[in-house]
Amino acid sequence: MSGYPPEMQESIRKVEASRARRMKETFPAMSMEEREAILKTFHPDYKEENARAIRVGVSKGQRMPLELADVVEGRPRILSDFDLSGPVAEADVLIIGGGPAGLTAGLYTDRDRLRSLLIEKGLIGGTVNQAERVDNYPGFPDGISGPELTRRMHEQATKFGLETVYEVAHNLAKFEE
Repeated sequence: MSGYPPEMQESIRKVEASRARRMKETFPAMSMEEREAILKTFHPDYKEENARAIRVGVSKGQRMPLELADVVEGRPRILSDFDLSGPVAEADVLIIGGGPAGLTAGLYTDRDRLRSLLIEKGLIGGTVNQAERVDNYPGFPDGISGPELTRRMHEQATKFGLETVYEVAHNLAKFEE
């Protein structure tokens, strides 16, 4: 018990001393009504005052937590003078997300002479960048760091022509030729 402050050590001793007795105790299962009453009393998601019905839009009438309802009903983040009438970029293949799967898709589609556009709202490579070592990726039997894997994959994909846009996509449309 070293490392614990004295007040916690006393609590640990009480738990250890009562463990055998508590292991033998049984408690009757609560009915669904009893469970519902406990949830309504203590769980924030079940308290009526923590949610309200949405007043507008496709979610009108649905109850949501107050904070989420404010966001859903909030003003759009796109400025009113932003022109959404025409395409900002065109591509044969749109890839959303620049993680390993998106980069691989970009490599293969561009290699097959399809114009590919990869949209990434954050950091290229995604969560693989957090990996100190990736040991299960094909072609790297001795492993590779996540950031280095990302760098190499992006470099190879852009060599074949992958275009990368670092933004949030606001309006996507499929155009027929």
